[in-house]
Amino acid sequence: MKRIAVFFAFLFALAGASFAQKPGRGGQTLLPSRHWIYDSLQILEQESGLVQFSDQAPLSLIQVKAMLDEIDRDALSSPGRAHYDKIAGYMEDSAFSVSASILKVMVEPALNLEGYVKTNKDVPWIYDRFEKKHFLEAPVTISVGDYASFYADLFAGINKSAANDSDTYFNVPYSPKNFDVNLPHEAYGSVGYAFTDSVGFNIRVTNMSQSFGRADTGSIIQSEYLTDATSAAISVYSPIVQYTGAITQYNSRRYLYSHKVDARIGKKFQISFMEAALPYGDMDLRFFNPMMFLHNYASWLDYEAEGSDVGSFFGIKANVSPVKYLRVFALWSMTQFQLPVELSEDNTDKDNYVPNAMGVQLGLESYIPIKSGHLHLDLEGYYAQPYLYINSSPNWSFVRTSSESNSGSKDFYEWIGSRYGPDTVAASFRASYEVPNKWAAGFKYLFLARGELSDPGIFSKIGWGPRILNVGDAKMADWVYPFTVDSSGKTRFSPKYKDGRNLAAPSGTPEFVNALTLFGSYSLNEWLDFAGQASLAVVLNSGHKSGRSEFSFEFVLGTRVKFTKITKKHAGKKENAQNVSEN
Repeated sequence: MKRIAVFFAFLFALAGASFAQKPGRGGQTLLPSRHWIYDSLQILEQESGLVQFSDQAPLSLIQVKAMLDEIDRDALSSPGRAHYDKIAGYMEDSAFSVSASILKVMVEPALNLEGYVKTNKDVPWIYDRFEKKHFLEAPVTISVGDYASFYADLFAGINKSAANDSDTYFNVPYSPKNFDVNLPHEAYGSVGYAFTDSVGFNIRVTNMSQSFGRADTGSIIQSEYLTDATSAAISVYSPIVQYTGAITQYNSRRYLYSHKVDARIGKKFQISFMEAALPYGDMDLRFFNPMMFLHNYASWLDYEAEGSDVGSFFGIKANVSPVKYLRVFALWSMTQFQLPVELSEDNTDKDNYVPNAMGVQLGLESYIPIKSGHLHLDLEGYYAQPYLYINSSPNWSFVRTSSESNSGSKDFYEWIGSRYGPDTVAASFRASYEVPNKWAAGFKYLFLARGELSDPGIFSKIGWGPRILNVGDAKMADWVYPFTVDSSGKTRFSPKYKDGRNLAAPSGTPEFVNALTLFGSYSLNEWLDFAGQASLAVVLNSGHKSGRSEFSFEFVLGTRVKFTKITKKHAGKKENAQNVSEN
């Protein structure tokens, strides 16, 4: 603890030592998936009546600049221009940095003080571990012009287990038990080059969430709710087409290989494709081929011979801007689909029991400029079949498992897509009024009908987790798939889930969740923000137990102090005073 405190003191001293001679952040700086710039870009796109590639992350700042260059600032509304200027100001910011030639070191310290209370311990947080902020943060970025950037989100805060605990009332890490020692959570090395103002490439190795599709509930294809996974990726971008190839390590011997292609047809329609494979085994060179259809390898035949298998994944997303101030989007994902020719009359043939596994997400999003702000409306629907992301073994299912170094840490499970996972029917509606750099207020309603296979507890129930990835040591007899195949190649059908192919979402005893949240924020000045929200959750058939009802009310209040803005404001006052004196 003392070493961490000394290190943060050193960072603050470095930050205050001097200021960069050349303004601006490095062009290869990556934006985390939950960064505010993605919202601002969406506002600018809707006001301009076009769609770009801003619905995925992480993006580099040089890609953001290329998108910004396509926007006509003069044609924007007054609040639209405020968002445009805010993005431009962020890219030119150099507060708390030191530089030597084109190399720059930047530290951005901030203090977040949050308090929470929840009335029912049996109902999970709505303001959960994905939302809660670190008490003290001092992310460090090292940039070399627009060619390379290196980043680590250094912080002091509570760990994930404490964030999930109903008895946690503040985000202050006051004891070794709730202190997060697994820092940083986000870190990367990013290099790249821009051949023109709008065409270039980026190569990166990151510990950052990846998202593919913008959705309030998290993309059903690939969402920001899968965290802390290490990924290596190469991206080639332009205004009309871009390609990203990546390998993401979920766990030991669990590598997700993926290709993504985005294309714009005109300025109002954009379509994207993602193909991925998750074999259980050592790293496989075949999957590094950037232009090969991964399914073409039929690699499951190789892995089956070794008592293992391969998870296959395919996703399509589309965005259209039919009129100004409106985005219509559709996301579709698939991990399994049995063609009629694959079925037979043999009751012992396991292929007859393979369940289809698909999901779809549809939505409308609108930012309408009204006076000094925007009315933000978002309506979404979500449907995932029971076995989306789930395969015949957890090892090649599309989920990442992890735990923390702290004593007593629970195991965590995160789906590749939306946090709500498979076997779920959901709908959400959000309405808010947002004045840039000043205040926002609104509400959100969420409905969930969650089947028994949506609960990540299906993994912990059989003992599969970060400490036991070998399914031979797990209780596979209790696994939820219709069948499993042992190392000798023998098929064992599940007595409980053999008819899984016929299940429809939500399966079993569904849990019904109704959650209403009121939220608001206020910026007193450039460096001090306040935010709060109140939520009511009603859960029927809680825990998938028929007739069990739970009610919970929670309240959250937080404040954020941005030290870089304090320094910037004081520097501006000093400069103004000097100008007055000279005049």
